[in-house]
Amino acid sequence: MILFPVLILLVSQPQVDELLSHLDELYRSEDSHSVMTMEVVTQHWERTLEMEAWSSGEDKTFILVHSPAREAGSATLRIGTEMWNYSPATNSTVRIPPSMMTGSWMGSHLTNNDIVKEITYSEDYTGEYLDTPSSGEAEDGMLYLALYPEPSTAVVWSRIECAVNRETLLPQWERYYDARDRLIKTITFSEVREMGGRTIPSVMRIQPGDEEEGSTTVTWEEAVFDAGVSEDVFSLANLQSGGGM
Repeated sequence: MILFPVLILLVSQPQVDELLSHLDELYRSEDSHSVMTMEVVTQHWERTLEMEAWSSGEDKTFILVHSPAREAGSATLRIGTEMWNYSPATNSTVRIPPSMMTGSWMGSHLTNNDIVKEITYSEDYTGEYLDTPSSGEAEDGMLYLALYPEPSTAVVWSRIECAVNRETLLPQWERYYDARDRLIKTITFSEVREMGGRTIPSVMRIQPGDEEEGSTTVTWEEAVFDAGVSEDVFSLANLQSGGGM
């Protein structure tokens, strides 16, 4: 009578490495094309960007901003470990050095590392299950994990705590802590939708630890996976032309 519910719990709880690989693959594919909006709120200003993004494999990304007008044509290209930003206002292309990969992207609460997704859960962290998260009580139907960066992982936090829906294995939130156990930021995932044959959270909100610093909300309006993307998209010529072929 006691062993039966314990057995169900074990069966419904995947191995940590399997769950991390699953989370890594949620938005990954051989190639993708998506339409997104990004709302950035700070103490002093607010703005919403409309964007398109293309990817190929794990090492190529192209993002093109369509609006507002003053930002239209701004673009980001990533090939392998190289990343460039193009500004139509100055007609200039700037390579982003490794030292700036943790810097803000387009004035948002996303970093350049977030955009290129060089860091993965399964390869750059070790994880373990938690009974309860550090802040707040455990909720029914949730799995909780603590992720610790490998020594070679270039991040400013000492751990990430995650909540994952036990039934769908979709992320609910991530909380990032520094070495003094202070909350750096929280990322929440919501509005689960089917897109391109996948069921994914379509809204991601980044909230700094200090709520007065504002927030960034990214919404996937459309997404297509594995439909084919021209390799010409991922070129400096396309970046500088305000492309997105």
